[in-house]
Amino acid sequence: MDERLKVNYAGLELRSPIILASSGITKAYENVAKADKYGAGAVVLKTKFEEELMAHSPTPRFTIIRRGKGDYTSTTNMSYEQGYEFSIDDYCDEIRRMKADLEIKVIASIGCSTKECWAEWAKKVEAAGADAIEMNLSCPHSDYVMGNTGRINDFIAEMTPVVKGAVSIPVFTKMTPQIENPVFTAKVMEAAGSDGITAFSRCLGMDIDIENQVPVLHGGYGGHGGPWSIHYALRWISDMYTKTELPISGCGGVVEGDDIVKYILAGSTTVQVCFLIYTYGYSIIEKLNEGLLAYMDKHGYKSVEDFRGIVTGSKIKMLKDVDRTKTLIASIDENLCVGCGRCTDICIFDGISFDPEKKKAFINAKCDGCALCPCFCPRKAISMVKR
Repeated sequence: MDERLKVNYAGLELRSPIILASSGITKAYENVAKADKYGAGAVVLKTKFEEELMAHSPTPRFTIIRRGKGDYTSTTNMSYEQGYEFSIDDYCDEIRRMKADLEIKVIASIGCSTKECWAEWAKKVEAAGADAIEMNLSCPHSDYVMGNTGRINDFIAEMTPVVKGAVSIPVFTKMTPQIENPVFTAKVMEAAGSDGITAFSRCLGMDIDIENQVPVLHGGYGGHGGPWSIHYALRWISDMYTKTELPISGCGGVVEGDDIVKYILAGSTTVQVCFLIYTYGYSIIEKLNEGLLAYMDKHGYKSVEDFRGIVTGSKIKMLKDVDRTKTLIASIDENLCVGCGRCTDICIFDGISFDPEKKKAFINAKCDGCALCPCFCPRKAISMVKR
């Protein structure tokens, strides 16, 4: 592994900032061995929940939802994957085996409802050799997210000190996006003694089979994520970075190497990857590391720390800072335009006219400069230029 990829995550020395997120891809020794082979910095093991019901996953429990037509589409992965299916003692045996054989850092993930369980299980995974603990306070299927969303901050404030008081290894707290103000929750986590924040878990959502008139998959709400979710995470992580001293592990929507870079630019110390592994396999970890190194080479960075958090603070324009001067206008290259009429149909300002003789579109004086039409021109004939 290239030394330049090393990061310090709340005292954990990782060979890469890439962490495999808690899920089926980290459920057992064999999965973690693959993550180790391909160069991940750490894994967060699949969560062991106190609630026994959450140890059993239905089938099917995954589906990919593709919506829209042509060049206006979206992809969402919907799931109802539950937690680790065996006992806490089996969980600890897996940790011991991983620590005996593998180089990768192992972060245990536990989700409990009672103080007694939080303390007992934290001690057990620490004794088994876990390098850290991630408190799963955010699983979209859990009772404290589904049933008590309004008191999540209270739950964090109450339970985090219990785990911190039980162990000496780092304790990270995982955040749900289904809260009013993630920065406020980050401050709650900091005050409660958390050593780091994972932002974010998946959202709780639903899709509907309109013919049978029932929810898809298991028949209820499920976790949903996808490429789109990175934008929510970047917004809040960039804000958290300036308002808390805790290191942040960015999570959600990683589909390519550039996404790793974006999370780090926004302030993340580490970046968690999940569904990309389901989609392309563990070998994609190598490509993510290579992409990160290529970016560092291009910009002359010697370490990940050199560019962490650069796109925060004054780099982000707030309401009063945005320049509202109309400086751009659309321009159509006649040589590329095929007269399909797509741009004239979608322009809400009537800023694009059509020449019936030339069978070409052209920009008129009503163009507002909104920059939507270049996104939909099938021939890439439209660009934005200075007025």
